[in-house]
Amino acid sequence: MKTGALILGIIGGLVALSYGLLGFGLGSLADASQAGSGAVFKLLSIGLPVAALVGGGMVKAKPVVGAALMAIAAIGIVLILGFNFFSLIPVVLLGVGAFLGFLGMQEDSKQTSIAT
Repeated sequence: MKTGALILGIIGGLVALSYGLLGFGLGSLADASQAGSGAVFKLLSIGLPVAALVGGGMVKAKPVVGAALMAIAAIGIVLILGFNFFSLIPVVLLGVGAFLGFLGMQEDSKQTSIAT
């Protein structure tokens, strides 16, 4: 389950990063008209996809932290982009990856209880 969460997290993070680069460009256009007006938008456009990629990358080592990062990134993407077809592509990938990451935590606890 953790391998599936890793793959979905990385793919969802890369799709979100492509959207984030577009958002960074739009934030730069906002900065061109009035300095500092697009700074938060630029920060969130790159920060959320990077958090999703980091969460997807670390879900095998620490499944709870990785799944939480992917879930936070998915919620943030929905809050920023709204609920539409384009935002659902990375959100579904990250959401399923987070769900599998949380299930991977239970897989570890079962293996620990069997070994003792």
